[in-house]
Amino acid sequence: MAGLDPYTGDNGVMKNRLGIQDAGELSQAERKLASIRAVEIKDGSAPAATRGHFDADHLRAIHQHTFQDVYEWAGTTRGDDLTLEGQREQQPVQLIKAQTSFEEGPKVNAKLDSLFARLAEQDGLRSLSREDFSRQAADVLSDLNQVHPFREGNGRTQREFMIQLAEQAGHPLQFEAVTQQRMTVVSFDAAQGDKDSMRRLFDEITDPDRARVLQRGFDSLHGRYGEQVQAVYLTSTTAGETYAGQLQHKDRQHFIMNSTGDTVVGHPQDLPKGSSPGEVVKVTATPMPSAAEERQMQRGRSMGY
Repeated sequence: MAGLDPYTGDNGVMKNRLGIQDAGELSQAERKLASIRAVEIKDGSAPAATRGHFDADHLRAIHQHTFQDVYEWAGTTRGDDLTLEGQREQQPVQLIKAQTSFEEGPKVNAKLDSLFARLAEQDGLRSLSREDFSRQAADVLSDLNQVHPFREGNGRTQREFMIQLAEQAGHPLQFEAVTQQRMTVVSFDAAQGDKDSMRRLFDEITDPDRARVLQRGFDSLHGRYGEQVQAVYLTSTTAGETYAGQLQHKDRQHFIMNSTGDTVVGHPQDLPKGSSPGEVVKVTATPMPSAAEERQMQRGRSMGY
């Protein structure tokens, strides 16, 4: 099957500018080089097109700059003309990853143009409440991921695009504490027509108070388990919902518990008094306190209230 895919060599490894023949080695090199280029986009030293007009060319520019050191075809969608190792190649029609079938190659560019035309009609999601923005932005990413415009590198390209979209709309996204496992699951759900888990994710990472507590949980687990935290479905509590399970961690800034297969991060104000790690607890979540409210709580504790 590898020989049927023009993007890969006979050994199934993606053809690359580095001459790497091992998939694991290529993955590490790609991650390192793409991370350097991603910083250039964020600090403004990348070409202006990488911070463009929220259209298909903008998306192409982000992908091209991010992966230019690794792939000859960086910036080429699955619907564009394809050149590999100096030779014109036929784009594959089908793309299937982890049992998910994405948009057919010949339809990719038209789907992108349609998606971005709708986004332009919505004024780039400006002038919306945080709640409305989070829901509509989640749907944009769900639809964009289903198109899956590039052979590889879609996740990093799409996140950078969405981060820029959120910045200009006034509702910054905090992707740092979103684990690979959670991103994989919500993307799969959306591909099956269920956007609820993606919408919940965006509701969390557009809310600075929830995102702050979620980040604490991520940092705590990362300190304990390293990169294995990426295999965890990590989420924060939602006000009004009830959670039951074993308490893993508790301090003055957050708690972590297992609940119905998820790893849940919440604020300790919701824990039963006297609860300790290892115990099974039941929690009904309240709204996360703001940073100012947390400072007031800390002052109260320091004064013995």
